[in-house]
Amino acid sequence: MEYTIVLGGGESGLWSALLAKRLGHRVLLSDSRTLTPATKEILTKREIPFEEGGHILPDLEKATRAVKSPGIPLDAEVVLRCRAAGVEVVSEPEFAFPHIGKSVFVGITGSNGKTTTTTLTAYLLRASGRDAVACGNIGVSVARCLVQDPHDIYVTELSSFQLDNMEHTRAHVSALLNITPDHLDRYHHSLEEYADAKGHVFRNQTREDFHVYNLDDPNIAALLSRIPPRLSTPLTFSVKDPSTTAYFDGRMISILMLSGRRVEIDFDKLLLKGSHNAQNVAAACLILVGLGVEDEFFDGRIQSALESFTGIEHRMEPAGTWHGVKFINDSKATNIDSTHYALGAMPDGHTVLFLGGTDKGNDYNDIFDLVSKKAKALIYLTKDSKKLHATFDRLPIPAYDALGMEEAFEIVTQKLSLGEGDVVLLSPACASFDLYKNYEHRGKVFKDCVRRLLRE
Repeated sequence: MEYTIVLGGGESGLWSALLAKRLGHRVLLSDSRTLTPATKEILTKREIPFEEGGHILPDLEKATRAVKSPGIPLDAEVVLRCRAAGVEVVSEPEFAFPHIGKSVFVGITGSNGKTTTTTLTAYLLRASGRDAVACGNIGVSVARCLVQDPHDIYVTELSSFQLDNMEHTRAHVSALLNITPDHLDRYHHSLEEYADAKGHVFRNQTREDFHVYNLDDPNIAALLSRIPPRLSTPLTFSVKDPSTTAYFDGRMISILMLSGRRVEIDFDKLLLKGSHNAQNVAAACLILVGLGVEDEFFDGRIQSALESFTGIEHRMEPAGTWHGVKFINDSKATNIDSTHYALGAMPDGHTVLFLGGTDKGNDYNDIFDLVSKKAKALIYLTKDSKKLHATFDRLPIPAYDALGMEEAFEIVTQKLSLGEGDVVLLSPACASFDLYKNYEHRGKVFKDCVRRLLRE
């Protein structure tokens, strides 16, 4: 009997354990933290042994594999113990992949835009009549889908942490949207090492497969020169090169089908705005091309579906307007590049920017000029604002520290003079873990504060 140890009891861990149990494995779920009562109840009901508050790992040497939560670093003591015992350490998508049967696996990664592109791709596939689900790092694990609700196409958002432990998974269509500095604290502060992890999305592809990537990204170009996909067919998107497979000219996205026909998407008619979203749309459309979708582009179904897509929660999400001041929730901006995109869409000199959180090796000088142009005030939403002050205190704009969203909103309403045309933007460029459970929690608290303000 196979023995599967699951490290971590979150979404991926719980459903990996349930999938392993369904497959007839001996299973142990182990978490260094305390499991939630709901998780313990599910495990007990399914007769799955678990341990919490530490990793004892009985009979480790007998384990077939260890399925690792993406939040556990590769150099964590428990991972090193598993490997020293000769136990293969895999990610949850890697564990789930062999059991998808005849379903199709799509892998999407990048520093920014993953969730929008993943969600949009599944949305467009469903609009074209395909049975598709958005899953993976987006919050619904592949393992959960296999246990609870199988589909024909798994459109899977993949983080670099998940890709680190994916050796055998094969994506029929893979997509690499961009590479910008992110999570460098987990990669020895090496952009090349981080990029190589992203490049794992192209692994194991055959001549029957397709890889989608951003032709304009120099870091992707450098990656592909080091580790080129050798067999799969490239489908590229660009805002600079009209000869690419999908080209955005500032208004229209021109897409070349496998048949040689071209179709144009009118981006101006979409609710999604900004060049970065045009690239996300181009990538999603190319994934459909790789999956054999074509007629639906020409009969108007894809354009219509694109026009009805409203985006995702916590990504440039309008949260309300108060006395002419717009509030925008971009809590999902957990790196510098995401905040750069957000600021680029803001009015000059009229933006109150909420910055800060758990720093991941950021160089805030990368957005200094943009902050100088766009911001009228800065609010540092973090326990440690030294680095932010060191970067931005030379600007002639007020900057405040806040140890919570409520305090930040008191500053907005009581210390700043705001009016028609101003914007309050939560786009922190950092992870949320110093003050909040995750970026969703941070965004929800922001929206709750806006709602309270509107009721006053």
